[in-house]
Amino acid sequence: MNRTHRQRGITLSGLIYACAFIGLLAVVAMRLFPLYNEKTKVDFALERVAAHAESAKMSKLQIAKLAGRQFEVSDVDRWTVPEFAKLLKIEKVKGSKRKTMNLTYEIRGPFFGDLDIVLNYNNTLMLGEPVTD
Repeated sequence: MNRTHRQRGITLSGLIYACAFIGLLAVVAMRLFPLYNEKTKVDFALERVAAHAESAKMSKLQIAKLAGRQFEVSDVDRWTVPEFAKLLKIEKVKGSKRKTMNLTYEIRGPFFGDLDIVLNYNNTLMLGEPVTD
């Protein structure tokens, strides 16, 4: 009686490679998550400011202060209100009384050593209108 069994599974070296690969992916995800999280918090705060009923009638500094309060709630501490006001662009829409709010900046975070991860943020919203998805 000759019984042959096919062995199935993973070898020790295959297991080590798989663990190393999963570990590398986890490290990359841990480095990218803070940047992505800040982006989503800034998006949420700007959408709240844009949806504010009176935001279309406010000055740039008033909008920056309103956004600063939203950033405090969302725990975004990248800027002070004057720094944020310099980055924020408020423009009137041609042929209308409406205004747009634009924020463009660069989120830079460390990756490994001298290597950085850069996320370019650019978001334009219409002021005074509820944001719909």
